[in-house]
Amino acid sequence: MFAILGSGFGIYGYLPTLVDRCSQRIVLPERYRVRFNERHELAFFSSYVQWEVDENAALNCAEGVVLALRPINQCEWVRRCVAHSKIDFMLLEKPLAHTPEIAAEIFDCLINSQKTFRIGYTFRYTDWGQWILNSFKKAGCPPLSIHWSFFAHHFRHDLLNWKRFNSMGGGAIRFYGIHIIALLAEAGYHNVTLSRAFGSSLDEAEKWIAIFVGPGLPECEVVVDTRSTFDEFSVEYTSNPCGGLTTAFSNLKDPFDSENEVCQPDGIDPRVSVLAPLCRSLWEGVTSEYDWYDATITLWHNIEKKTRFEICN
Repeated sequence: MFAILGSGFGIYGYLPTLVDRCSQRIVLPERYRVRFNERHELAFFSSYVQWEVDENAALNCAEGVVLALRPINQCEWVRRCVAHSKIDFMLLEKPLAHTPEIAAEIFDCLINSQKTFRIGYTFRYTDWGQWILNSFKKAGCPPLSIHWSFFAHHFRHDLLNWKRFNSMGGGAIRFYGIHIIALLAEAGYHNVTLSRAFGSSLDEAEKWIAIFVGPGLPECEVVVDTRSTFDEFSVEYTSNPCGGLTTAFSNLKDPFDSENEVCQPDGIDPRVSVLAPLCRSLWEGVTSEYDWYDATITLWHNIEKKTRFEICN
């Protein structure tokens, strides 16, 4: 049984994944009941949910926990969960913490706990993510370009929530870019030659441009624009010495879109398809992810040290 802490993506993303794809039962704090009932697509799963008075009571009933909380709150609950004798499995959201320095502390705490854990870096399970990881096993892979443009919900509705602010673990690098950072860290990239962020204030990184490098790997340009007038995701590579570009993946609405779309039941979040292998990996006994997680935090830290911020109006 899994306790879920977080009444947003925790219940509409992880809950259907754990029930439908991993045959798990779920325990939730009573205060999530209204939010759960508002998600009509989750009605089918209601018989798999046990309700408890609060978060602590939910943890007392569970062997696993999903933490889908704000990064600052996730840090607090990680420390509580690693001290909990009944909890053996942990699924954590990204970013692990609101800064790379604190993320490194939390990671050490998790490793020392000897509990099995996974972090929600799910780009590795997308078609294009698999293509990148597999392509780098071949010699002579050409330079890559990853472009991700969209109009973030908090800008579209002028919300002052945590996903907007760098200091809270939000913004183009810490909340959105960390997905790409994790994928490229797994591919072997360990540094950047350029990292620039743009925004209306130093605490609001709206756009991020970086060039990644790694031993034996081609340069990889990354552009994440969270205040774009259009939604588009693409992966391109240089196909000839004259610099012509070939598009490997294009016309995708976002990184989780697929040219081989898998149909989900009505209303179920499409990200269930990439959450499923992440969740199932908890029981596979593989620990190589931990070296990759450590490399991701190190790369993230290097990026933040080199990032130059430009105020734009």
